[in-house]
Amino acid sequence: MIDYTAMNASYRYFPVSSAQQAWGLYVTCAGHHTIQPGAAFPPTGHPDEYYFTWEKGRTLPEWQLTLLENGAGEIEFAHTRATLAAGSLIVLPPGVWHRYRPNARTGWTTDWIGFGGDLADRLVGGAGFDPRGDVRPLGDADGVRQAFASTVADLLTSAMRTPFAAAACVPGLVAALVEAPNARDGGVHAILKAQTHIAEHPGEAIDFEALAHSLGLSYRSFRYLFRKEVGLSPLQYQLGRRLVRAKNLLASSDMPVKEIAESLGFGTTWYFSHFFRRHTHLSPAAYRKSSASGISSSRTRSRPRNS
Repeated sequence: MIDYTAMNASYRYFPVSSAQQAWGLYVTCAGHHTIQPGAAFPPTGHPDEYYFTWEKGRTLPEWQLTLLENGAGEIEFAHTRATLAAGSLIVLPPGVWHRYRPNARTGWTTDWIGFGGDLADRLVGGAGFDPRGDVRPLGDADGVRQAFASTVADLLTSAMRTPFAAAACVPGLVAALVEAPNARDGGVHAILKAQTHIAEHPGEAIDFEALAHSLGLSYRSFRYLFRKEVGLSPLQYQLGRRLVRAKNLLASSDMPVKEIAESLGFGTTWYFSHFFRRHTHLSPAAYRKSSASGISSSRTRSRPRNS
């Protein structure tokens, strides 16, 4: 076991027995560290399998959750980069390359927990986090952030004496992080912004992965949250908005069908007609004719009779 305590850091790396591995859930490390502005990073004193440089990055053999208490920084996975602010929860899956560092002007303070096992894979893997690495904003959800720091402190004092009981705290902590109000509400707000963007640009070829990253979400989290909140995938939602827009244009304008198809991002008039017929059981021309007949009939019925 590596045990380190200093003014700005306290961490422990714990041995894992075969009995713990068979149980399916075990804690490998826990710690608290403050990196002062301008200080070297990463600091020395960690085991070789955990140490890394920015140039090479690293992969871990287990799950690790890191909470940025204050300060700022950046993180990079193979699939994306993200800015880290106070309240950021970093989810590092086993076997995933990554690298991160504090902002040299601000430094940062982090708490972290490492754990593994079959049960850990089910707990975190089924919680909606991106398996390629994820960052979630907890914002000012102080209760959750305090619970995280408290769990780290408890592990530092108890994980060696009672390793099974110490590992049992992990499911509760993961549940609290997943249900954190700021993380949940922030996700809902992000999806509302995405819906607005899609609705305002129904005919554009939207890069949904780029849209997700602009909202501070991984693409996998974005797709998961979007379907959860809207009931459709982002592309299905956009196609629905295109259909609504097409109906409005056919019913209320003289715009040629070809121009409507082009304005809504359909490659050809044939493809637009095929799409429209599949969803309405009418061709665009037939829909326009029926809409015109309905408007005409409505006007006739509403016309006052001569007395």
